[in-house]
Amino acid sequence: MRFILNYRYIAALLAFFLFSGCDDSFMERYPLDSIVDQNFWASESDLKLYANRFYPTYIEGFDNALTIRTPYGYEGSPIPYGDLHSDNALPENVNRAPMINGVYVIPNAAGSGGWNWGNVRALNYFLVNYNRANIAQNIKNSYAGEILFFKTMEYFDKIKLFGEVPWYSKPLETTSPELYDSRTPRAVLMDSVLTSINKAISWLPEKGKEANGRITKEMALLLKARVCLYEGTFRKYHTEVGLSGQKFLEEAVSASQALMNSGKFNIWTTGDTNNDYHNLFIQNDYKTNPEVILWKEYSNGLLMHGFLRYFLWNQGENVAGFSKSLVEEYLCSDGLPISASPLYMGDDSLQSEMKNRDPRLRQTVCYPGQYALDPKMIGSFMARGKGYNKLMPGIRGSGEEYPSPTGYWPVKFWKNDQVEANALQTGTMPCPIFRYAEALLIQAEAHAELGTCTQGILDQTINKLRKRAGMPDLNLTKLPQDPKLDARYAQYCGYVPAALIREIRRERRVELAWENFRWDDLVRWKAGKLLTVPEAILGMKFNQFQYPSVVVGKDVFLDSRGYLAPYKNALPSGRRFEEPKQYYYPLPTEDVVINSSLKQSAGW
Repeated sequence: MRFILNYRYIAALLAFFLFSGCDDSFMERYPLDSIVDQNFWASESDLKLYANRFYPTYIEGFDNALTIRTPYGYEGSPIPYGDLHSDNALPENVNRAPMINGVYVIPNAAGSGGWNWGNVRALNYFLVNYNRANIAQNIKNSYAGEILFFKTMEYFDKIKLFGEVPWYSKPLETTSPELYDSRTPRAVLMDSVLTSINKAISWLPEKGKEANGRITKEMALLLKARVCLYEGTFRKYHTEVGLSGQKFLEEAVSASQALMNSGKFNIWTTGDTNNDYHNLFIQNDYKTNPEVILWKEYSNGLLMHGFLRYFLWNQGENVAGFSKSLVEEYLCSDGLPISASPLYMGDDSLQSEMKNRDPRLRQTVCYPGQYALDPKMIGSFMARGKGYNKLMPGIRGSGEEYPSPTGYWPVKFWKNDQVEANALQTGTMPCPIFRYAEALLIQAEAHAELGTCTQGILDQTINKLRKRAGMPDLNLTKLPQDPKLDARYAQYCGYVPAALIREIRRERRVELAWENFRWDDLVRWKAGKLLTVPEAILGMKFNQFQYPSVVVGKDVFLDSRGYLAPYKNALPSGRRFEEPKQYYYPLPTEDVVINSSLKQSAGW
């Protein structure tokens, strides 16, 4: 299912925005009264016009500018840059991940730092007015389903940031006493979210019956599965909240199973295990792709972006690199972890480190001589005075204008297309947003957490993803041992997950890398201290022979074992993670002062 804004409504939307511009402040509101007259809320086009405004907000796709994402701090769109706020990847600038790097400051202004309610008010405004339209009820409900879908997304984002937040079921005015409510208890809050998404599912049309480019029942099912897996596991591992996660885990199973039973989706593959995973993310469109449930389409002259232009190799502002922590979790090609497999060749060079590994590694992290070093690209960069090291991915001092801080250059979403790479604001590569692969991972993890996972479930979920990559099946009777990763969990998290859960988590990390899932996973598993593992802020092992011009101590800094340590000066003692403080963002100071019923987040 694609999303591209219906441009017949552009003029009307622009007029609408003039009347209903958003002010993010908590105590201020959209001037929605301005558009309510005898002529509005009367027709389907009115409902569509109102709903259209939320599509760009909640279905973002690729960015055409490096906007700083409040409150996380990274620049660019959540796909892929959200992983910079995790242990998967490192931004060049330590301040681009302020919470996890210990430099986050409590915002002062009311309505800042993510604590804003303008969107909630606008969504609720629709829900109390849409039934005024003189059209068939099922048509009205389909648009209300879209709004409930977006309201679920809005509240899910806020719950992930702050834990408990006030639940608002109607649009508030400046005189509404509810403005001074306390946070809604988590149990009540999440039941309200669940009710909203269930109603959206019941009202939205099935795939194939929707109007062009609009939300479907299947998208809502995947959103529900995502929300319920998060909540179910959060409750299981964050025992301090005193809530059972079983209901939500069962709902996650039910929603993901409904997608699997629909027969409308499958894992996309051509049988090319060395390229299919990479090629999934650089297609020209997803109209016939059976895996991509929701994607954002771009069109020349209508809706465009500058994603590749800002993606690592072209713009220094967003230089990044994957972490050694991520690279270590890829299995060897025999299905065993690097700590146990005889096929692992060590990490004295990138070439040896990436040999005999899960093929997704070389389709996610740049192998020397691949992707960024495409001969067609080299000539262009040389012409612009940007020297390319033709043998190895660039690091500081190697002659690259925009070197990777870790040496592990991301190539997922990288398309060797000169026009696309040069597009400052005219890129048209589409963005996959919801993938069927996620539904399979949810199904497997929820079953494992409930203790109901079988080999048949693994074969229908995890092993379908492994088959595309050419990896051995995950077998319940032969689960691999990984004493190194188990010891890491024990040391940093205070628990060791069962082998099955550990391997499903590994599969999730590998399959969804660079798609903005990792931070949420660490939070819900109560595994935030994995951010403090030394390998989470290290890069590849430095090899002077392969980088003869690089000067250690000037161009690059190394840890005691010889690995690139880009934060050696900024974080000389490494990262720290305080529980429960860093699982929640703080409320703005002014909001706590204005509303005495609000309590500041724990630890802040």
